[in-house]
Amino acid sequence: MGGPGGRRRTVEAAREQGGANLTHRSNPRFDTADFGDMAPGNLRADYVLPSKRLRIVASAVFWPRQGEPGSELTGVFPFPSSDHRLVWVDVRT
Repeated sequence: MGGPGGRRRTVEAAREQGGANLTHRSNPRFDTADFGDMAPGNLRADYVLPSKRLRIVASAVFWPRQGEPGSELTGVFPFPSSDHRLVWVDVRT
């Protein structure tokens, strides 16, 4: 949940939803928000900016597939929480 599968889910969501997502030039694996499919589509709108002194160990976008644990938090439009997805980073000193 929220690991590499979250990145795959962002790509799947862009493909499934079509619309504006089909004309985006950026890689959908970096999408963090599920906006209107006709405009602007799914976008990279959220990020984590850790201190450059910290080492990034892992990171992902929390975007579970429908039916997976946590999908009740993200859902489909109208979203039960937000059209933005949680971005997380695991860091070490």
